[in-house]
Amino acid sequence: MATINSEQFGEICNGVWRDREAVLGGRGSLSGEATLVRAVFWRLCKAGINPKGSADNDASKPHMLAYQMVVGRMLAANGRPAFDGAPILNALVERYANEVSSSA
Repeated sequence: MATINSEQFGEICNGVWRDREAVLGGRGSLSGEATLVRAVFWRLCKAGINPKGSADNDASKPHMLAYQMVVGRMLAANGRPAFDGAPILNALVERYANEVSSSA
């Protein structure tokens, strides 16, 4: 089983931020925020962090919440040492919200 620490998770989130133009270009009907969190989810998968459930198949929750929940579960199961990734993920979403509001 692969593990991840807070620094590595921060690097993944920063990579999504750097690549946001390309990431957001393929968002379809998702909000920008959900698209960024989805990109974090997929990059965790590519890094070998396996999900404990699927965000794509949970129609009972808004996309953003579903992706946040599955990323949180992935970090809880694979974080070594254990860490709270929510502040790091929220910072990514807030950066996007600030960028959108300042360009409007």
